[in-house]
Amino acid sequence: MDFDIVVVGAGASGISSALSAAQSGAKVALLEKGEKYGGAGMFGAQGLFAVGSKEQLKRGEEYTIKDAYNEIMNYTHHSSNARMVKAILRESASTIDWMKENGLDSELVTNTQEVHQEHPRTYHQFIDKFNGFKRIIDNFIKSGGILMTNTSGQELIQQDGRIIGIKIVKNNKEEILNTKAVILADGGFVGNDAEVKQYAKIDSQKMYSMGERKAVGDGLRMLKEVGGVNNYKRIFENHAATVYSENNPKWHNNTIFTLTNLPSLWIDAEGKRFTNEDIVYDFALWGDTVYQAGGCYYFLLDQKLVDYLKLHSLDWTDSFERTFRLLDGQKMTYQVGPFPQIDSDLQEAITEGVGVKASDLVELAKKIDVEPATLKNSVTRYNQLVKKGEDTDFYKDSKFMDVAVEQGPFYAIRSNSTTLGTVGGALVNESFQALTSNRKVIPGVYVVGNNAGGLFDSSYPTIEGLSNAFAWNSGRIAGLVAAQSIKK
Repeated sequence: MDFDIVVVGAGASGISSALSAAQSGAKVALLEKGEKYGGAGMFGAQGLFAVGSKEQLKRGEEYTIKDAYNEIMNYTHHSSNARMVKAILRESASTIDWMKENGLDSELVTNTQEVHQEHPRTYHQFIDKFNGFKRIIDNFIKSGGILMTNTSGQELIQQDGRIIGIKIVKNNKEEILNTKAVILADGGFVGNDAEVKQYAKIDSQKMYSMGERKAVGDGLRMLKEVGGVNNYKRIFENHAATVYSENNPKWHNNTIFTLTNLPSLWIDAEGKRFTNEDIVYDFALWGDTVYQAGGCYYFLLDQKLVDYLKLHSLDWTDSFERTFRLLDGQKMTYQVGPFPQIDSDLQEAITEGVGVKASDLVELAKKIDVEPATLKNSVTRYNQLVKKGEDTDFYKDSKFMDVAVEQGPFYAIRSNSTTLGTVGGALVNESFQALTSNRKVIPGVYVVGNNAGGLFDSSYPTIEGLSNAFAWNSGRIAGLVAAQSIKK
């Protein structure tokens, strides 16, 4: 079969690439390894970032491309590709309109995290997401595009340094698609355990992945095979932390998960407090601090707090409450609890191997494998700060310094580093053309979304929805550039 452009991967960046290229007159094939299109951009994300959108201007949001540019560049210490940053920001507002025109509408909502409420609103939440994605795909097909599910890219075929085809596997059978350009959009390598282990800065067994398991690095491998760079700034999208059971990955307990999302006392593998726990209200920074602490920590509860929460609410906020309230349209409560079944919930966590209970701190230390004297000193020091009502060690907000850890029995619940996926690997320019190690364009090869390096540096930025915006905008840019290139 002959195509102008073949897009590998039907997540947000692949769909965007394919649609923009097809609407520019190119004959496009969109490959999806699984049975369903959408990837993390549909099944995981709820919206995306934009600056200067019609809704932002209508509501008087004083946030410009310059503001966003400076925020991103300062966050990455100017190690981002400045031209790429500017390209993504410049297209972001028109991409919101383009998505709406093609059936996937969104609305400007308050930022989804408590700590970002004073930041200008940038988060555009999807309206009717799943049907919207279907309408996008329908428009791709109406524009002459062909969607191939159960199809994976295997090898790029070159002749005289130019792409002439791609070897694919469709329903377990090898085929060759003739094409002038390929856009690699298959979502990084988070599903490849060996590569995750290689590139993680922590024990990868301590990371809980929420990423696309089909994303095993095929695109990055194919890129290297044709002379591209595939190990440029490979990073993980550290995002919050979670309690998960190795025995039962589908286990979920609402009480335990709510307790995880609070700024209580956190203890690392040394038995020491390691951060300002109200970092829990910024998911990216929460993820980063857990990552640097080795990938997991324990949050501690005492019996006094457990007994209190059986009957009463705590005037703290579940860090994910606003995210959920934006989706269900309910008002914020700014409270957690009561949890009438907290005793059985804690016992369930213990049974699942994610929690321990001990009569005293010495026993607790032994159960979580830390030095008893170190743990006792850490808890004693924290209780002293609670009595003062001021955290002079890590400067947690004083409103959270009112819950001591004093009365046994004590509980420790393990919380692990969470990743949304991987970002980076491919060295590309601002048009998302693949580059060699000496920064020369590889004709006909484009890399977008989570495969592409250059926007992020060492971690997932705190601007809400930026990762998904990068996917949609990098795809749209690459699709347009590729379509224009084949016409020349």
